[in-house]
Amino acid sequence: MTASTAKVPTRWDSGLLSRVPALQHRDFRILWFGMFFSSGTMMFQFYAQGWFILGLAGTAGLLGMLGVVRGTGMLIFSLYGGALADRMDRRRLLIVTQSMALVIYGVLSALIIMDRISLWPAFALIFLSASAESVDGPARQALIPHLVPREHLPNAISLFIAAQISAYAFLPPFAGIAIETIGTGGAFAVSLLGHAAVIIALLMMKTRATIPLAGREPLPKAVAAGIRYAAQRQQVLWILSYGFFVGALGFPIISTLAPYWMKNELGLDASSWTLMGWAWGGGTVVSTIFLSTRRTFTHLGPTVLVGSAGFALTLLVFGLTRNITVAAIAWSLNGTFFSANMIASTSLLQVIVANQYIGRVTSLRTLSSALNQLTAAPLGAAGDLVGMSKLVPGIASLLAFLVIGPPLLWTAARDFARREPES
Repeated sequence: MTASTAKVPTRWDSGLLSRVPALQHRDFRILWFGMFFSSGTMMFQFYAQGWFILGLAGTAGLLGMLGVVRGTGMLIFSLYGGALADRMDRRRLLIVTQSMALVIYGVLSALIIMDRISLWPAFALIFLSASAESVDGPARQALIPHLVPREHLPNAISLFIAAQISAYAFLPPFAGIAIETIGTGGAFAVSLLGHAAVIIALLMMKTRATIPLAGREPLPKAVAAGIRYAAQRQQVLWILSYGFFVGALGFPIISTLAPYWMKNELGLDASSWTLMGWAWGGGTVVSTIFLSTRRTFTHLGPTVLVGSAGFALTLLVFGLTRNITVAAIAWSLNGTFFSANMIASTSLLQVIVANQYIGRVTSLRTLSSALNQLTAAPLGAAGDLVGMSKLVPGIASLLAFLVIGPPLLWTAARDFARREPES
């Protein structure tokens, strides 16, 4: 593994800077700032995508197809994306995937602005973008061990996820204003700046991730080897399982079905919906700041469990109330628990998985994310059938049982939570 070995400058020895040691490494710092800017502009893409598809579809079931389209692209390409990340220069691979996303969303933006696109062509372009992102995610995670030494990995992961999700705390209202003033096409166009920023950051980096010798094996064998590696490690399996529970049942409500809920159950317009997104993002800031500025990051397993349980319970409260204030508080806490779970589980994977397998193991998590997206359609259809007011609390209750039950019933789950990463 190639990593920075330069001496820690004196200014990083004390004060606030000592709490973010990963930022002392030049290439990580460049990539982090690029990701932070990109995440801000991605808010425009996220909200514009949901609002645009809702306007074309009109029902929760068809809105759920957005998740199917994204999930199918991720499902097809995620495993091979992880294998590519373990056999190529990870920086170069990221330049390719970010360039592809820039072109695809550029075309989509132009077609929306010209009013020359319908539902299914839009789905086709979103499928292509999700396919590129399914390769981008594992490559991005696999690049981090090349940018910082092992002792700074948990801090690097915390900062990285903080950069990805902290934009929820500040920019959702601006995304809503953009949608209502310059339209969904204009909001999509703003998001192109994020892809450009990441490409520029990658071009500025000096790190060249070396290709492991194992990367020369045929791609299907490399994929199979990654699956075997994960299957033989109990901690990895528990992390992936909890990620699946949270994602398959809870995340489609947040990422895909939220426009329908906010509009039809809470009676919010686009601007008010994004203000609710501001509350969710504000909650993410609590955990991201706390976890990313800790000198040491222990108790990763318990944090995964607490984050998963808190996510499920706050989603349940959100689904039972129609009071905007209570809903905003529950939504905010939901963001706090979600980001804590994400940071802890990703950090734990980075620490316990060998570098030559991290792309493939991360791709298994992306595969889980693909399945999570695919559940949006049946959940949306079920919401149309029985009513979203019944579906959301019912799903949240099931999720709570699945994430709280295992530690109470099985020793293996308790051991996963108690065990600390090996040094």
